[in-house]
Amino acid sequence: MKILHTADWHIGKRLHKTDLSHDFDLFINWLCDYLREHPIDILLISGDIFDFSNPSSESRSQYYKTLIKLKNFNLKIIITGGNHDSPSVLEAPKEILNQLDIDVIGQMPEQFEDCLIPVSAGSEIELVIAAIPYLRSKNLQRQFDAESHESKQEAVRESIAFHFQETAKLAKKKYPNIPLLGMGHLFATGVSLSESERDIQIGNLAGLEASHFGNAYAYMALGHIHKPQRLQSETPIFYSGSPIPLS
Repeated sequence: MKILHTADWHIGKRLHKTDLSHDFDLFINWLCDYLREHPIDILLISGDIFDFSNPSSESRSQYYKTLIKLKNFNLKIIITGGNHDSPSVLEAPKEILNQLDIDVIGQMPEQFEDCLIPVSAGSEIELVIAAIPYLRSKNLQRQFDAESHESKQEAVRESIAFHFQETAKLAKKKYPNIPLLGMGHLFATGVSLSESERDIQIGNLAGLEASHFGNAYAYMALGHIHKPQRLQSETPIFYSGSPIPLS
């Protein structure tokens, strides 16, 4: 089973006064050429599909046309929301997209297990994906009270880590001996920034260490940082970076 990890598409982005919609189309054309030569089974998009929470009609049209192009390659697509995305915008066509084997999780569900997406090959489940979107304040406040920690940053960090650890625990219980891949949209410590990321979770101070993800994941597909890079850890933890220059 082959998986392609992408993130930070930022459809609708303008670089100063330059419209980048043509650049995004060039990326998709390149991606389609790549898929003809190197077929894959699953395409991951780890957040920030759009550059604005209320994307223009042109941006939405470009998004849907892109999904149609990619579905011609008979692959499964899994999309999670980022800090730039509106969960309601992403999830509005969720039921229709599900019929096309496109899973969208724009916001953290009430139940952690609803983030788990089993992927089958024939009659056997070969992989489980923990599709965790960008965690907003309301998600984090459910788990921890900042007053019980030395700082608000530590409370946020522990709450984010709890989401990944608890989801992994549920996956291993429900799907024992099945590889688990995680998706996330967050700031991790030790990464190299560009000039184009928007600060999240208290000005990026609540960054996660590699150890916060635990050891249950076989791979972590992260978004938010626009430079492709790997975190220093035994588990493969990667930022795919943005496909087009944003700064």
